[in-house]
Amino acid sequence: MSLTRLPYEPATRPVSPVVEVNFGSSPPFSLGIEEEFQLVDADSYELVSRSGEIVAAAPDHWSVKPELLQSVIEAATPVARTVAEAQEGARASRARLRSLAAAENALILSAGTHPFSRYEHQEITDEERYTELANELQWVAERELIFGLHVHVGVESAETAIAVANAMRAWLPELLALSVNSPFWQGRETGLASTRSTVFDAMPRSGLPPAFASWDDFARLVERGVRTNSFADYTYLWWDLRPHPKLGTIEVRICDAQTRLASTLTIAALVQSLVATLAERFDRDGSLPIEDTTLLKENKWRAVRHGLDADLICSRATRSGRHARLYASSSSSRARLRGGSAASTSSPTSRGSWPAAAEPTSSASSVTRAVTLSRSRGGSRRRPFAASSGVLRSRA
Repeated sequence: MSLTRLPYEPATRPVSPVVEVNFGSSPPFSLGIEEEFQLVDADSYELVSRSGEIVAAAPDHWSVKPELLQSVIEAATPVARTVAEAQEGARASRARLRSLAAAENALILSAGTHPFSRYEHQEITDEERYTELANELQWVAERELIFGLHVHVGVESAETAIAVANAMRAWLPELLALSVNSPFWQGRETGLASTRSTVFDAMPRSGLPPAFASWDDFARLVERGVRTNSFADYTYLWWDLRPHPKLGTIEVRICDAQTRLASTLTIAALVQSLVATLAERFDRDGSLPIEDTTLLKENKWRAVRHGLDADLICSRATRSGRHARLYASSSSSRARLRGGSAASTSSPTSRGSWPAAAEPTSSASSVTRAVTLSRSRGGSRRRPFAASSGVLRSRA
């Protein structure tokens, strides 16, 4: 058996149009939310393989689709201008799925992992993309019994998308810490706030994204990956954040699925605000800071392990050299998460606050005002029930 090394091609080589680019096709900072739900038996609460039946029963205009495993189903909102609009879409999606699942004697649940169902008992979705993935990835694909929240925000140009994506890498650990909701795996408590992240990082082309020098740099990587049979298209880049040129968005993928709709909407509002603020700064200054990947990996691990109790290392992109306890020691940060007026969060990002909400999110202040993610996460709420029910094994 021998290895064949493909020839190196210099960066000056023209980029082939293998990526459909639609940036600017929707209103600036438009919003879309994708939620991956668990399908469980209405009696046993074990995961069940019913996504095919539910997708088949859904009308064509409902954005419902299967995932790799048949016990996972995804629902997406229509494109929204504000979080308030996205709220209506997400609420309707959840209600529709509940109705469709009930017809199959199933329920939908939402968390980053199921507490006790085993991945060995799940069935692969019978679609070409997923059967090929299962064949290629083997055990890695079989273990992908995880559920995420993806937030899309529209941007006006490809170069803005790359600049903002590069800069937003610095906030990914904080977004993960806010969303951690998967402390259980295969009937045991793992000791991690986000078990989902650790499972997903076994996938190829996953984890923190690289920084790119330009849009052409990203397009060249995709073109070469397709040409060398590394992947079929850019949707096989499963990074925690990626440009989504076909939709004209930046897609943040690092978050665990949220049990409460209000938590989903708060995270979506923060992501939209970040994208809007960074895009405006890029338009004004012509550049944005890019954080070192090693530091970001350390911060991500701390968020995976400790969630909102994590001590994150300050970076030039988020906090000006200070080491601060994430949202736990700062009453002003907690107040912002509780959703005070969006216009009141005016401290500059470089001083360590979440950036001020752009105009598109201001109508969602009534939503974010009602939510305090910093009080408790889904995992902490579920632990007492799980312990008393006897479904979990000790970590000892």
